[in-house]
Amino acid sequence: MNSVPVRMTVRWAVPQGESRPITSALQGLMVTTRSEPGCAGCSLSTHMGAQALIDYVEEWQSEDDLKRELRSDRFTQLAELMERASEPPIVQFNLAGTTRGLEYAREVRERRSA
Repeated sequence: MNSVPVRMTVRWAVPQGESRPITSALQGLMVTTRSEPGCAGCSLSTHMGAQALIDYVEEWQSEDDLKRELRSDRFTQLAELMERASEPPIVQFNLAGTTRGLEYAREVRERRSA
């Protein structure tokens, strides 16, 4: 498929009390992610205010690499983390020439056998 770098961005705005467990879980996932084939990098940042803003970014060398990761157990853990948060995050996938939302991950995971 495409061999253009792609990116997944997850942005949460959560109560400050929820930020520590979320960032802790994301840090654990980052360790695994960085060692995955095709991972070009990942980062985590937080901004504290009335709410905690958490930004988690993964960059992949190609869309095929990203798709493989979306089908992984590691992404399942990330999805479960997103579902348990009191506020749903905003998820964006920056692909070659287009930006998609969480429906992109659903489509990729549904085509698991394709």
